[in-house]
Amino acid sequence: MQESQNLSKPIRRHDIDWLRVILFALLIWFHYAVFSLGQLDGENSSMELFNLPLFVVISVMHQWRLAALFVISGMGTAFAFRRRSWQQYIRERGTRLGLPLLFGVYILWFGIFEFGEKTILLFTIFPGADDMPYGHLWFIYNLLIYSVLLTPLFTHVRNNPDGLVLRLVRSILRAKWGLGILLLPPLILALNGILFKPWHFGEVGMWWEFPRYMIYFLFGFLLISAREEYFPALDSVRIPVTIITPILAIIWFIMNESSEIPLVMEGGWVDRGYAAFSSTATIASFLQSFHAWFWCLLIFSWSSKLLNKPNKWLSYLNEAVYPTYIVHMHLTFLPIAILGAIGVGYYSGMVIGTIFVMIAVMVCFEIVRRARFARVFFGIKGGSDAIYKLFPYDKIEENSLKIFIEVIFHGVAFVMTIGLLIFLIAAGAIS
Repeated sequence: MQESQNLSKPIRRHDIDWLRVILFALLIWFHYAVFSLGQLDGENSSMELFNLPLFVVISVMHQWRLAALFVISGMGTAFAFRRRSWQQYIRERGTRLGLPLLFGVYILWFGIFEFGEKTILLFTIFPGADDMPYGHLWFIYNLLIYSVLLTPLFTHVRNNPDGLVLRLVRSILRAKWGLGILLLPPLILALNGILFKPWHFGEVGMWWEFPRYMIYFLFGFLLISAREEYFPALDSVRIPVTIITPILAIIWFIMNESSEIPLVMEGGWVDRGYAAFSSTATIASFLQSFHAWFWCLLIFSWSSKLLNKPNKWLSYLNEAVYPTYIVHMHLTFLPIAILGAIGVGYYSGMVIGTIFVMIAVMVCFEIVRRARFARVFFGIKGGSDAIYKLFPYDKIEENSLKIFIEVIFHGVAFVMTIGLLIFLIAAGAIS
């Protein structure tokens, strides 16, 4: 991601790029670990204490990993918006987010066979986790909507660098002892939880989670827009958040497991006959918001200190993030089904399966990045100029031979896509 004082002097924030890579890699592990949890059912009950760290890690991580990714997306938008008009930004979002989303809906999730129904669901507000036609691509679905909805504000901020909005953000970031960045964002997030969480279960970015993640996205944009104040503020709170965050995680996990209100962290308890507003629900919303935000501050503050360094692999891995995210779910279910069917234990299966998925998604990335017309559907920028820098194109002089190799890679990309669909079907059959 590029940061610039002006358009002619771009520099990079390597820490934000690294965090994006690391968090999406954790996403692959997280999905494998969560979707294979059913294989723990057969474990001896004496192993429950042994399994506790797993459930703590999964539960706690789920509270902040997506929040941090939406913050990073907002930061990326701030960088991108400096070099684009709002019309260019909307077109770019439509290409980078919209085309992979449509490809996912109609091809990767078989929507072409139920075109009318899936199209209606695509334009349905909060269709529910069982009916959403985009599967795990809900992240880019929400991101596309957030980008469009917030474009007027982004334009205003970009055109008024000394306007009211950024003056307010800067004053918050300059608050003594870092109290502005520590307190105000989670208070806003807590208000969202208090007002909207009682009415419906939050899942995959829907219902009360929809405004929650939009707030994180907006925070990312505003913080980077005021970056001269943001990074010093981040440095000033590094030690406090390092001490406080683990404490919040323990308290959050205990309250989540012991609250007398079911689903107090997920939402929707009114449908179960509980009062919409109560002291317990309010405390839970505050705790949840501070817990997630402090995790964000923790990882962003340490990454800015340790990871803001160039690396020869970073550009490559950063380019791989989006396409590997798109295909990883199709590669996850089959190893879970096979390893479960042959009786491999949960932890052994998780290690084997995660390694397999990691390798498989990178193979898919290497295939797709060499197929010019497939790149856009997997979220990869660039056309012929980009692929001709890659092996084997960079070793070939004749244009006719390059075109022949392109045809081959497009064929391989097509076979790969069919293979992803077969993986999904086979996983369902075995399960």
